[in-house]
Amino acid sequence: MPVTDIHAHIIPEGLLEQLAEVGLSNSPTLKPVDDDMLMFELSNGKRYGPIPMGLVDVDQRLRDMDTQGVDVQILGAAPMLFAHGESAEAGAAVSRLTNDAMLAVVAKHPDRFQVFPSLPMQDADAAVTEIERMAAEEAVRGVQIGTNVAGQNFDEPWLDPIWAALERHDLPALLHPWAPLTGADRLGRYHLSNLIGNPLDSTVAIASLTFGGVLQQHPGLRIGIVHGGGYWPYQTGRWDHGFEWRSEAKVNIQIPPSTFYGQIYCDTLTHDRTALRFLGERVGWDHVMIGTDYPFDMAERDPVGELRAIELGDANERAVLEGNVERFLRRAR
Repeated sequence: MPVTDIHAHIIPEGLLEQLAEVGLSNSPTLKPVDDDMLMFELSNGKRYGPIPMGLVDVDQRLRDMDTQGVDVQILGAAPMLFAHGESAEAGAAVSRLTNDAMLAVVAKHPDRFQVFPSLPMQDADAAVTEIERMAAEEAVRGVQIGTNVAGQNFDEPWLDPIWAALERHDLPALLHPWAPLTGADRLGRYHLSNLIGNPLDSTVAIASLTFGGVLQQHPGLRIGIVHGGGYWPYQTGRWDHGFEWRSEAKVNIQIPPSTFYGQIYCDTLTHDRTALRFLGERVGWDHVMIGTDYPFDMAERDPVGELRAIELGDANERAVLEGNVERFLRRAR
């Protein structure tokens, strides 16, 4: 089986020009910094980058994958394009155009790429419509969504049709942090919005799905958490302890939160071998998958080498490199 990277971002060539016609509140552009780097800019003045050219250049992406030892990337939109805070109409248009553009990349390189489509999470009906449309595509193996919906957590009842549709189509959801991040008002300096805010928002998201009863109600729903699972793997005991002693934790579930952890998978992106070893020992090496965050500067550039450096043994190593991802993803059709 191929080595698969489940955490990789793209802005397909020409997509931003298409999005300019959607009527977004902040129109995005990509501007070159030099021959190798790009800057993502919004019309409100926010800037993200510099970002390596592999974000848009598929040939460069393929060369980088070969260097990493990655055979297949599951393409997901760059998080700046989630558009969960836009109007329902604009959000649906962004998802549709983004997903079609990613599928066009797959059509040219079907042996190297598959797709995690985006969803207009701010409108449950529109999100379900996009799930139904994407479920018909062979290259679609799950979805990628932000870790909140314009500041709302995932236990909101109006989101339930989305979880039901994903479960019905056997499509896992990869959660990826994006604004508004939990505690963002205190994380403005030192790049803390990324260093702390990203894994924190992932932790709030999976806590909402767990304590909110979403995983209990949808036992076939599989959830992926990037950045090594956020802070969740390292506080699972605290969550079970809180469930035992606090009535607030029992509002929506009647059994400990750890009961549902078999539905949760994490990527390897911990930036630390000790943390990676603990992650696998805590959640099980059968629930860890390769994830790089390509092509951003917080990415892991040698995912296979870092995994092999902690000497898991052949069976666990092979599971993380190849086997687990096939259990997480929708079965290839």
